[in-house]
Amino acid sequence: MRHSRHAVLAFGFVLAAIGPARADDDAKAAQALVDKAIKAHGGADVLAKFPGMVAKFKGKFHGMGEAISMTGEISSQGADQFKMEVEVEAGGQTFRIVNVLNGNKGWTRIGDNTMDLDKDKLTEAQEQAYAGWLATLAPLSGKGFTLATTGELLVADKPALGVKVSSKGRRDVTLYFDKQTGMLVKYESRVKDEGSGQEVTEESFPSGYKDVQGTKQATKFTTKRDGKLYVEGDITDYQLADKLGAEVFAKP
Repeated sequence: MRHSRHAVLAFGFVLAAIGPARADDDAKAAQALVDKAIKAHGGADVLAKFPGMVAKFKGKFHGMGEAISMTGEISSQGADQFKMEVEVEAGGQTFRIVNVLNGNKGWTRIGDNTMDLDKDKLTEAQEQAYAGWLATLAPLSGKGFTLATTGELLVADKPALGVKVSSKGRRDVTLYFDKQTGMLVKYESRVKDEGSGQEVTEESFPSGYKDVQGTKQATKFTTKRDGKLYVEGDITDYQLADKLGAEVFAKP
């Protein structure tokens, strides 16, 4: 009996010793996947030159159970500056909506009425802007993130390898890269649905990559929430910038 206990204790020490080694190996494997993806998208130096982005788009919103046409423009800079101006056609009418996040402040403007984001909506806007920032891949050349592989799955019938990105105080975001090319083909996180107020899994599928100022940028996008189509569209114009003016993210 004593010998059995000694054997169990010895086995426990072995597991304790190899656990960190396996974690280190996995982190290295995850970083290798990210490094390959960064290179495929233009390289760390080029991506770092352009923290700002302005894109015009057209598409359809499916979040209310029917396809609603929309056009608009998205501006973003870093992890916590984001603006979306969109015109939505519904019921024979056109509505203009502006959403802005500027650090620890945010607003929504519908028509001529501007409202401050409350605490919960501000937190949600910050988390979604953070996920979009990670999807640019530029910040993943730096520190402050824990990376872990998540295995292989099919995206558009092609194998893709996943990397979970964790950071203190932030929701996890999982990025999936085409196994052959290293291009980002999917990213996934938890979000709070505006309609139901419930947390759901949001999956975004960038595609149609083209050359933009020395980088590769997606010109098509599809987003699903809990497996249901939420938004889809095309980027009609894409401009990268080293810095966007403060007026871009001012209160609308």
